[in-house]
Amino acid sequence: MTEIVFSTIINDLKEAVNSKKHPFRYFTLATSDISGRPRLRTVILRDFDTDCNLYIYTDKRSKKITHIIEREWVSALFYDPEKLCQVVVRAKAFLVEDDDRIAKAWNEIPYTSKKDYTTTQKPGEEIKNPDVIDYLNKRDFFTILKLMPDKIEYLKLKRPNHLRVCFKRNGNDWNGTYIVP
Repeated sequence: MTEIVFSTIINDLKEAVNSKKHPFRYFTLATSDISGRPRLRTVILRDFDTDCNLYIYTDKRSKKITHIIEREWVSALFYDPEKLCQVVVRAKAFLVEDDDRIAKAWNEIPYTSKKDYTTTQKPGEEIKNPDVIDYLNKRDFFTILKLMPDKIEYLKLKRPNHLRVCFKRNGNDWNGTYIVP
């Protein structure tokens, strides 16, 4: 039965990559800052591969990159309010270093979205006016983050009993066990 739950998770993540309306498309990514304090932000699931790796786009100058360089472990939280289903992913985060893959992703981004990665100032810096932001004409700061999961937890709220399953990676396999919700 845990295999059915795992398949459901995988199918939802695959669907979220291609469907802007899927509730897993936007998810919460948690890192730890250099003091160990949690930092949360909403990111967009851009890709999901056959090894269960998740990919997001970001600006290399963002705080999340600094946090990941210091502490590579992250958590991702997905929630579907209609199905009352939550998926938590624990993963190691890496910067993708394949220049061809980065260039291909950059070329597929709509022009208006490229502005998100080309500000002259780095993300999080103070500005006087949100309507006056300068942009560069190149992708110098655009990059891809790869999240390589080692644990996935699934929680389905339902009656008479909630369902919670923990999956742990064992090489190329995933082993699922039921746990108390």
